[in-house]
Amino acid sequence: MVASLAERPVRRSVAEETLLVRVLAYVRTHLGDPGLTPARVAAVHNVSLRSLYRACEAGGVGLEQWIIRRRLEAARRDLVDPGHAHRTIDAIARSWGFTSPSHFARRFRDAYGVTPRACRAVAGADTS
Repeated sequence: MVASLAERPVRRSVAEETLLVRVLAYVRTHLGDPGLTPARVAAVHNVSLRSLYRACEAGGVGLEQWIIRRRLEAARRDLVDPGHAHRTIDAIARSWGFTSPSHFARRFRDAYGVTPRACRAVAGADTS
């Protein structure tokens, strides 16, 4: 009995770590889905929202901010990629799950210190 009690925290942290790995893999493949929310991620993985947040916290991940950061990184890559020069900034933002152009522009500017348009222009991918 003592051995099983001692193993509980280890099992929990391994379970949380395993959950976090699965969650982050799922999120990476669904970044472009505007309906990607912590509640949906929890439902897909058959865990409570509380369990999801606990696993993320144990792994040092703030899930909502992690999602936004990854979306911004992906959008930035597309903005500076000449292969995406034909796409509008709004189309790129939508393809990475941002439903509001103004919200995207604000978050982008906060993250990178420049507007999406300025980022694209500096990279030489601006077609406007």
